[in-house]
Amino acid sequence: GIKLRLYPNKIQQGQLEQMFGNDRFVWNQMLAMMNERYQNNKDLPFLGKFKLNYLLKPLKKEYPFLKNSDSSSLQVVNEFLT
Repeated sequence: GIKLRLYPNKIQQGQLEQMFGNDRFVWNQMLAMMNERYQNNKDLPFLGKFKLNYLLKPLKKEYPFLKNSDSSSLQVVNEFLT
């Protein structure tokens, strides 16, 4: 394995904090949506990562600050959620 240490400047630190915050926000929003969906109808099939990724676009329209984050990091959040 390779160990790597990063020394980001102030701007990069802000970008990383924004990205990690957005990832946490998307995780919590998707998890709440999936839990509510399950509570409303337990017979519905579980959503996979592709369907969750499809829901990112409307989520970005509703919360414009998510556009500041890299889309691939948000898709990885959905992948870990499934």
